Amino acid sequence: MGDDARDAMTIRRIGTWKDAVRRLADAGIAAVLPGGAGLFPILARVDGYLFPHEAVFLHQLARWGPGEGAIVEIGSFRGRSTLCFAHGVRGKRATPIIAVDPHVYETEGQLRENLEHFGMADIVHPLVSPSVAAASSWTGAIRVLFVDGHHEKESVEADVDAWLPFLDPGGFLVLHDSTDLSSFPGPAEVAATRLRVGPVFDAVGTLGGMTWARRAGAAAPWTPRSPGARSLDRLIRLAKACCV
Repeated sequence: MGDDARDAMTIRRIGTWKDAVRRLADAGIAAVLPGGAGLFPILARVDGYLFPHEAVFLHQLARWGPGEGAIVEIGSFRGRSTLCFAHGVRGKRATPIIAVDPHVYETEGQLRENLEHFGMADIVHPLVSPSVAAASSWTGAIRVLFVDGHHEKESVEADVDAWLPFLDPGGFLVLHDSTDLSSFPGPAEVAATRLRVGPVFDAVGTLGGMTWARRAGAAAPWTPRSPGARSLDRLIRLAKACCV
């Protein structure tokens, strides 16, 4: 599909004018972070739940993270995080992005429309399936595993158990909505009990609402850099405290 045809396509959006303002704010903040300028049109136009520095972090993982395996995303919704991954690899490296989501909220069509609009349909492969069922037939290596599916503790644990065996040494497991900046006890409890430095992971960190862990065993492990992330985390905590 040519650029003119993509530009003529519309993106279905949800919410009110406040949601539009939030999208623009997210896009503007991401654009001033190192490596985030190219994400402005994605964050400004695609609905979803992703802080701007989280979006840049995922983009950087996709672009610079080690390994040759796939990026597997559990929970794609309308594709906000999916597109950040895809933008990270486009023109840089040949990495398939597997977007696993049963689309119980009937968002598959919107995801595919967004992928087409931004010219990412050849990079992202939507897999309409429950996560554990998809993992049962998976055989390839994974270099980034992003878990953002059902948020009950049992579901998060099942996602981790099903997909972690495929994560390469030096690869990254990222749990969304697992810090105090999100209000989901399930992912938070799994992050606290499973994402620890030890035999499985050799480095762990948090950013926004995400907890990340690097799989141990790489000969030359790579550490992500996130300039400005701590300042944004403090601002978000302050904003949340003011709204209580």
